[in-house]
Amino acid sequence: MMTKCPVCETEYTENEVETCSVCGYDLTPYPPIDEIPSELWEKEKKRIAVAKRVWKSSQSQVKSAQLMVSHLQSYLYETTRNIYGFTQSQSQLPSQSQAIASQLPSQSQAIASQSQLLSRLESQVEAIAFQLPSQTQAIASQSQLLSRLESQVEAIAFQLPSQTQAIASQSQLLSRLESQSQAITSQLPSQSQAIASQLPSQSQAIASQLPSQSQAIASQLPSQSQAIASQLPSQSQAIASQLDESITEAVADITPIVSSSSGFDYSQLDRLLKSGQWEAADEETTKMMCRVAGKTSRRYLDDDDIKNFPGEDLRIIDGLWVKHSRGRFGFSVQKQIYINCGGLPDGRYPGDTIWERYCGEVGWRVNGSYISWSDCTFSAAAPLGHLPARFVGVGWWLGFGVGLVRRRLALFSRAETCRL
Repeated sequence: MMTKCPVCETEYTENEVETCSVCGYDLTPYPPIDEIPSELWEKEKKRIAVAKRVWKSSQSQVKSAQLMVSHLQSYLYETTRNIYGFTQSQSQLPSQSQAIASQLPSQSQAIASQSQLLSRLESQVEAIAFQLPSQTQAIASQSQLLSRLESQVEAIAFQLPSQTQAIASQSQLLSRLESQSQAITSQLPSQSQAIASQLPSQSQAIASQLPSQSQAIASQLPSQSQAIASQLPSQSQAIASQLDESITEAVADITPIVSSSSGFDYSQLDRLLKSGQWEAADEETTKMMCRVAGKTSRRYLDDDDIKNFPGEDLRIIDGLWVKHSRGRFGFSVQKQIYINCGGLPDGRYPGDTIWERYCGEVGWRVNGSYISWSDCTFSAAAPLGHLPARFVGVGWWLGFGVGLVRRRLALFSRAETCRL
């Protein structure tokens, strides 16, 4: 089925190309429009509008340059025709040969001057043609910069509500702690009366001591609460560190499976991961997943490909990544980080706040901007869950764009179904 590029309107065959051959725009297919969250669709329309403006501007400059070249060629043609006519007139006037011979030096000089002029014009045309690609690239770079600036402004606007909610939540927590302290303080007198009634012989002594003890206990409660609260982060970090070490040791002892019952061999992926060739391993992962899904004519999987991806093969690929990265990379690692950020592995968009938090955790969003695949950190020092990244396709940014986001959400859902 033929369709048109949303930027330059060049026709192409849907699902057969990733980027436009004319303007370089990402042409990976969108999911159904009614399934796209409205906030993502608005961002996508803004991005397309910016790309259209930049493309029209660049085309206008190209047309101006072409018009200049056309004028220069017309002038060159007229000059050449004049020279030809002059030569014809010489052959038709033998009776004036002596006069013409006397005029030849001056005419030769004129011709030489015209030749020099033509040479300069040709040089100017070549210079203009040489500068066109660099000007087009500069315009494309400016377009990307504008898009990044828009994303940063939107990110700041989206973060303000979440920060306000966090402050409100902390205020509610402080209010609950104060209420609990007051409740404990209010219960102490009634408890003291009960004790006094049960111990007649000691009631007066206990009753006289209870007010001062109640005040002492009440005064100690805030400091004890703060002490417990201050110890929780360090204890949580210690427990998390012990868990990471246990997981790392357990992962190191696992012998990876490198072939599936359907006949797909993952030995090459195993070798690349084992030798720490992370970028090549990311490419190999994409190639193998497309082969398993029967989509060898392209280099990415769409929503349906991911939803129907064989569970056995998905577990083998994930196991190899987890094994050789010592628990740092893999689909299961990415899914767990997404859940920890507040997302649900049900394939639905969680909202900008959770999604941006997740992309920041795995290192796909740095200083408020999404990075491209070429800017990934292909080393063991990359953030937790940073890889694999390539299989959903390569757009301008890893975590941005309706199609790319939908495919990653589909992966979380499939990973949950396959119990990764």
